[in-house]
Amino acid sequence: MSKKISLDSFLPKETIEMVNRYDGELPQDLAFEENMTILFSDMRGFTALSEQYSPREIYETINASLSVQTKVIHEFGGSVNKFLGDGLLACFSGDDRSERALKCVKCLLETLAKREHSDQHLPCHIGFGLNDGRVLFGLLGDDSRREFTVIGDTVNTAARLCGIAEPFKALMTEAFVDSLSESSKEDCAFVERALFKGKRDTIRVYAVAIKGK
Repeated sequence: MSKKISLDSFLPKETIEMVNRYDGELPQDLAFEENMTILFSDMRGFTALSEQYSPREIYETINASLSVQTKVIHEFGGSVNKFLGDGLLACFSGDDRSERALKCVKCLLETLAKREHSDQHLPCHIGFGLNDGRVLFGLLGDDSRREFTVIGDTVNTAARLCGIAEPFKALMTEAFVDSLSESSKEDCAFVERALFKGKRDTIRVYAVAIKGK
């Protein structure tokens, strides 16, 4: 029996809150700045996998992975802003946002790694990127199609880190690490200095430390 789906499940919670706040009459240029932790995820080897398997098999694999990620993100108080093909963009707000985001990504790494031993789905190697800082949360589009999204260097850097993260690795910026408590910083290990295209200075890159290694 099919399950009836609420339209709310198609929209990020921030979007629903904004629509309700303005009673559906949203200003075209509605945008405000906020400190957020940004999380990107992306599947590794997607192109090669697409050449080997049918679209249905790829769809089922991606959908299963994104379902797991969404569930865990919501459990730690995050919000999925959008799905990006085989990955996603999630936001964490509030005073303890970085702490929750770190716990979230640690849970995701463990959960998704265990999932690889299942015979139900194709391999789904996921990498993550995390950053914390000021973002612009705004409304894009026109009356025919609109969406709320996050914009800014904080978002771009998180995406860049996700792009270089190896499978089942989570990379993060120094700004993210600095926002953590001293005990949580013990779960982060310095990896390297990286220079991304378009940026003037290198950034210090950290990774979730693997215990026992």
